[in-house]
Amino acid sequence: MIVLRETAIFTTTLLFVAACILNDVRTLRIPNRLTVPAMLVGIALNACFAGWSGVQTSLGGFALATLVLLGPFALGGVGAGDVKMMSAVGTLLGPRLVFQSLFIGIALGGVFAVVHLARIARLQEKVWSLAQMVGAALTMRSLAPLKVSAGAPHAVVLPYSLPLGLGTLGVIALAMAGNS
Repeated sequence: MIVLRETAIFTTTLLFVAACILNDVRTLRIPNRLTVPAMLVGIALNACFAGWSGVQTSLGGFALATLVLLGPFALGGVGAGDVKMMSAVGTLLGPRLVFQSLFIGIALGGVFAVVHLARIARLQEKVWSLAQMVGAALTMRSLAPLKVSAGAPHAVVLPYSLPLGLGTLGVIALAMAGNS
């Protein structure tokens, strides 16, 4: 029964994340028509396999992912679609695995951003800009200077679903290898 549960949940998660990445890379959007059904399926699968405990696991994963990404979303670092994608992953994988996915995905996102900025010769400019923003935030004792808009002139926008999705893929691969 455990193998069936993991297979169903891991397969659903991988298909969902792949669909989100493909859509995000093409359009820089992750629509509700992908995320909402995935959230419902996550809750339903966990309820089916573990009853009320499964529902609690799903809701815990949803809450954790949402809370972790709320700050970066409010500051403009990730989009609402990224938050919804990882919240849906939370309903599927639960708090422990979604936390690991977020940790790896956020770290990969930083690496992706640095590599991309270096590739387009804007790394020094963005590091200087970040230092100024942090200085202003400390001086003003406010998070307002840290807020960034993807629509701002000279903004660099990356589909953050890609590193978050790769983090999720890595966590699933490790979980499957650990159960072999």
